[in-house]
Amino acid sequence: MRWAFGLVALLVAMVVALTLSSRQAERSVRAVNQPIGSLKENVEPEAFDPVAATALANRLEALADESALPVDELRQAVVTTAAWAAGSQPGSAPYRAAVRLRGAADTLLSSGEDSDDPRRDTARRLVREAREALASPLAQPGGPTGAIRDQLENLQYSHREQIEGAERAEE
Repeated sequence: MRWAFGLVALLVAMVVALTLSSRQAERSVRAVNQPIGSLKENVEPEAFDPVAATALANRLEALADESALPVDELRQAVVTTAAWAAGSQPGSAPYRAAVRLRGAADTLLSSGEDSDDPRRDTARRLVREAREALASPLAQPGGPTGAIRDQLENLQYSHREQIEGAERAEE
């Protein structure tokens, strides 16, 4: 009989420990997400278009194999995907797809004319990840942590685009 009480006490202690741990994790995610939310781009939000996103994924995948890249088309793809990301909820499949497509277009823009450039492989991987997000009607795998990671990547792409824009303006 004593072992039964011991087992019940152990189970209660485990439930309390898990509850406290999950609450701490939720507080940590909220604390990290607050400053990210205030770092918004100056982009006009646009509704995510899954059909256009699929077409863009096809186009970016095809461009990854070409030697001469259409710079203006890629810049327009970056602008479009930035607007999709601004109009989507972080942590959702459309947000993840928009960020991944933006990354692929941005990576292709920075790649060289050589179709064997390793950045082309990175762009292909990002397109694959965008397709996976487009195929999933559920929220992003990885939960809140994955949403934060996507937001940080989106901000990194934005920063890199601003630097490249400033460099182009100096030329």
